[in-house]
Amino acid sequence: MRSRSESNALSVHAIAGTRVVILGLNLKQKDDESGDSSPSTTLSAMLSGLTVAEDANGADIAASESSLPEKNGQSPSHDVSVGFAIDRRDISSGKSTSLNFDGRPIQKFHYGDYTVEPGHQYEYSVRRMIKAPSRSRYSFFSRPKYVAVGSPLVVTVTTEDPSTAKHGVYFNRGAAGSQAYAEKFGEFRKWHRVNKYGTPHWTSTINPLTIPDPAKKKEACAWLSRGLEEALLEFISQAKDSSWQLRVTAYEFTHKEVIHAFAAAVERGVDVKIIHHVKGSHRPKTRYNDVVKDKDGKVVKEWVPDKTTSDTQRAIDAVGFQSLDHARIWHHDTFIERHTSSIMHNKFIILLRDGTPVELWTGSTNFTESAFYGQSNVGHIVRDEGIAQQYLTYWNKLALDPPGRSKRHSGSSHDEEDAVPMDEINEQLQPDPAGAQPHDSITVFFSPRKTSDLLNWYADRMGDAADSVHFTAAFGVSQPLARVLVLNHDGKLSNEVGVRRSPRIARRIKTDDKLLRYILLDSQPSEHSSEKSRASAEKKGRGNDYCDYFDFKKLNSNRIAYGAVLSGRMDELEDVASSSAHSEALTGLSTFVDFVHTKFMVIDALTDNPTIITGSANFSIASTEQNDENMLVVQGDTAVADVYFTEFMRLFDHFYSRDKRNESLGKGSKSPRPRAWIDVVEDDSWMKPYFDPSNQLFRERVLLS
Repeated sequence: MRSRSESNALSVHAIAGTRVVILGLNLKQKDDESGDSSPSTTLSAMLSGLTVAEDANGADIAASESSLPEKNGQSPSHDVSVGFAIDRRDISSGKSTSLNFDGRPIQKFHYGDYTVEPGHQYEYSVRRMIKAPSRSRYSFFSRPKYVAVGSPLVVTVTTEDPSTAKHGVYFNRGAAGSQAYAEKFGEFRKWHRVNKYGTPHWTSTINPLTIPDPAKKKEACAWLSRGLEEALLEFISQAKDSSWQLRVTAYEFTHKEVIHAFAAAVERGVDVKIIHHVKGSHRPKTRYNDVVKDKDGKVVKEWVPDKTTSDTQRAIDAVGFQSLDHARIWHHDTFIERHTSSIMHNKFIILLRDGTPVELWTGSTNFTESAFYGQSNVGHIVRDEGIAQQYLTYWNKLALDPPGRSKRHSGSSHDEEDAVPMDEINEQLQPDPAGAQPHDSITVFFSPRKTSDLLNWYADRMGDAADSVHFTAAFGVSQPLARVLVLNHDGKLSNEVGVRRSPRIARRIKTDDKLLRYILLDSQPSEHSSEKSRASAEKKGRGNDYCDYFDFKKLNSNRIAYGAVLSGRMDELEDVASSSAHSEALTGLSTFVDFVHTKFMVIDALTDNPTIITGSANFSIASTEQNDENMLVVQGDTAVADVYFTEFMRLFDHFYSRDKRNESLGKGSKSPRPRAWIDVVEDDSWMKPYFDPSNQLFRERVLLS
């Protein structure tokens, strides 16, 4: 839901998701679009205008600050504004909460409230803050340093309820490495010496599954899951008896609670069928450390499953049943092995009643502990029989284990009719699109596909963005998307980017100076890896077209963050044992992707016709041409866009602030400490970047307003 309120000097734009509300603040300044503002002389005066508001009848009313004493012969309305005071009231309970940490002013033009609940109505009141006058009627013993003054600007919003809407979208916390998690559960921290990427170092983890106190363990898991695990278990539990069916695809399948939920469904008589990833390789067989050979002296080879396959099989085998009949159903009739694709990367569930598809669960969430309690993930329910039927048609084809791509047709063990490869099937189910999708529509795409045209289509949609792009990339940015990101707002290559201009790329761009593209990565890219990839592209004759993070990070239209925890200055960490008990730590459950595992893109999120692309695929060549994947394209649904947008901004702001602080504290760094981690700026200079057209914060202020 979106709501807007304005006074004579300030506007507030509230965007409500399910568990996040973003407030975009803006001064009503005529020259915003022209970029001719002069913050040094006008900002404080404009904020002073907030001390006068309009009542319901439109008449000016005196601000409450008039009751404050004068200072040096002037009223406090002439004092420098040092930020905003924001209060929230839950309308149903009447409970009011100040959102100003420790009474300090909020010194930015957008604020994220991450403590709201789904399906609640909230009222936000915004006022300006000034330094408290030296002489006042406040208590001499508890006088605050900063005072909220003026009549409040009020805006009311209702958060989305994912349990009842057509789209139910659930995000986990995805920020285990946070100060809040360390403060809540830091007493259970454990130190480890690890050798990741060949460099031994000390690290600490706070693993919720090893917390000895059952109540604390449950609390930690619930805090990290943030409703995602609970929603999935509730989705499965809807299948009550033998009249229900569950059709499932699983890549990683090790989470005990989820596995037990499917096992319990089998015991209730539900018809459960689960397609899961099974891959491996043939390796020399060994016995007592010796290679086994046959009578002719040839090396005997045996099939060895990959780790994902072996972990899944162990988890399946670990389930016990009171009834032998149920145990036999579980082991002989429930699981279908998917061998012939590159990776069976889907993670969706179709709920059926009496054979009719009813609802769908999809998204990025694997059925693992790390997916719920570690890296960021999303679960997306679609309560639409037509969409569920499309997934069921695809599932039925996938269950036959046909080859993934046409070139593997001859290697199939199925007869000719069943062996039609999945790339052909998928393009029959949904051909590659030719342009933007119709307003108020849901389109489904399955992979693998014959070509990378679908990936290029995603790049085209990104290139069509008029206002904004919000994009998560767990495994880096593929070339079609990177080539869009190296273009300026006018469709021209940045002078700092040494990449040949492509007419095809240039045709994608239809933007203006307001464009801001947010990119959230799992980790900071390596210069060494970039150089290797660029050298490889040059060997193939594609060097002039190659571009990556080190190219597109230079553009002012790209705002980039990557997963991180707060670190101390490197030369201050000689004694790890002396580190603060509240220093940030991950759960230790993720072995590959620590921070960002979501795969979604939101284009023009705050317009009336946003595009949301979400699912299991990583916007890569492999996910488009090789893997079994599924993606939803939701066009024009502002409620869905609001949920994805607010959750994206929550994660982006969390990691961006850590990135900047860590950069400033790096060994040998001369960068100043970022504003987010220092004391309050006690004049209006904090506002200047927001009114400097060359600064990304200027674009962000305009976008969110």
